[in-house]
Amino acid sequence: MIFYFTGTGNSYQAALALCGEGETPLDLAKCLREGRGAFDLEEGEALGIVCPVYYGGVPSTVLEFVRSLQVSNPPEYCYVLLTCASSVSGAAGQLAEALAERKIRLHAAYSVVMPENDVIHYAFSPEEERDAVLADAAETLRVIERCVAERRELGLHIPPRGRMITQSAYPYYEQDRETKHFHVDDQCVGCGKCVERCPVSAMVMENGRPKWVKDKCALCMACIRCGAVHYDEATKGKKRYVNPILKSCH
Repeated sequence: MIFYFTGTGNSYQAALALCGEGETPLDLAKCLREGRGAFDLEEGEALGIVCPVYYGGVPSTVLEFVRSLQVSNPPEYCYVLLTCASSVSGAAGQLAEALAERKIRLHAAYSVVMPENDVIHYAFSPEEERDAVLADAAETLRVIERCVAERRELGLHIPPRGRMITQSAYPYYEQDRETKHFHVDDQCVGCGKCVERCPVSAMVMENGRPKWVKDKCALCMACIRCGAVHYDEATKGKKRYVNPILKSCH
């Protein structure tokens, strides 16, 4: 059983790469919205969580889901796969602690470098560079798929520097995910796609325009995939990243 969280598609692609024949990954944000927290694990079935790294940690929605997770049997093998642009810092440790609260042991933590999708803080790489990163990621995911199939256990060693980065950076995530930073410009055509994409239902359509109705969101960048949605002035004039797998199905 594989759960994933994604805003621009990187973690969705990674989750799909780990699925066996006939298997479909579960959108954990959707599970939360529907109030689904209890799941039946078949004997010997692995439990996987695939999500991005935000500010050296993991998205708030992922922690909320894990802390409410109930499984019928403790998984014989539990792993996480973290997608990132550079480093995972202490994100694996953060997830391990949340899983431990549910009496689930984390056996392995994997990571894969994917294209940068943080349009708030960075400019994106040229398309050919992104294609090269995605090609390397595909190879890394094939290796991880084999490791998961073989139930490899990896010592969960979080370097002190990684923990320090998470401890110092993650509090800024709590500040930055305040929805007061978001707005739409005159390019907005009122299609409502940004509202549909929001995994935490932080937006609604009102008078043909998106309106943020929650104080905080997950800061997943799903709404910012539309060039009419902006985060203060930080996203003006910047290209937006969407993983090709979402372009093909959304």
